[in-house]
Amino acid sequence: MARRVSELYDLEVYTTDGKFIGTVDDIVFDDAGGRLAAIIVALDEKGKERRTIPYSAIRACADIILVSV
Repeated sequence: MARRVSELYDLEVYTTDGKFIGTVDDIVFDDAGGRLAAIIVALDEKGKERRTIPYSAIRACADIILVSV
């Protein structure tokens, strides 16, 4: 399913075990490959602590994003 990148911002990110990680703060796009490379997740409300999660770790994306980390 195709989605606008802007729809992914602020989605909640959880592990496949159900643990809340944070919210999508930014997105890394691979220009050469023409695909999503990673998401940057804000671990706190102000976005000062962030974590990069590679696309290969994303298991599902709908109302939330599920990742295996």
